[in-house]
Amino acid sequence: MKQFYRTFLVFSTIVLLFSCKQDVKETSTSEAIKTDTLVKKERVIPTQEDKDRANSVLTKLMVTPESKKFTNYLVTAQMTDDLMKNKGPYTVFAPSAEALDGLSEETRQDFMKPENKEALATMLRQHIVEGGLDSATLVQKIRENNGSLALTTIGGTQLTASRSGSDIVITHSNGTKAVVGKSDIQGSNGVLHIVDAAFIQN
Repeated sequence: MKQFYRTFLVFSTIVLLFSCKQDVKETSTSEAIKTDTLVKKERVIPTQEDKDRANSVLTKLMVTPESKKFTNYLVTAQMTDDLMKNKGPYTVFAPSAEALDGLSEETRQDFMKPENKEALATMLRQHIVEGGLDSATLVQKIRENNGSLALTTIGGTQLTASRSGSDIVITHSNGTKAVVGKSDIQGSNGVLHIVDAAFIQN
């Protein structure tokens, strides 16, 4: 009889342990399903506006190595929203890092001072034109306008686009000339061209 009770006790203990493990397993599975469902419900589907911002001309400036310093200036001048959220289109003639490094050290340091934010913004606006002008369009319009296309920046500065051999040259009203290098980097609200000089209003 003692042997029977001992066997019964062992059997009962095994059954109890198995049941507990099964309950834990089922609970864990249930919690996992609930968590997965919650994650799926919280997953946000990007809108067209979100996609456009992610592919904006500002994004192109950020990911193009030659224009990263120009982008840093845009951030300092708090002009990033203009090129990310606005529909545009815009054409940006962004000076390369080498072109910006070619400015005097005093000029570069002055641009980074908080009190000179508006002066920096003024400089940046001289590189941005309304309208999406890729290189093919620029060449066509230059030809249609007898070799010289007048452009007005969003800052009101006059630029002139012309050809020199196979190059497109952008001339500032103060006489500074910049040759278009890497070009036709298309964003959702504009196009980016890299130029080899920075335009500074006298």
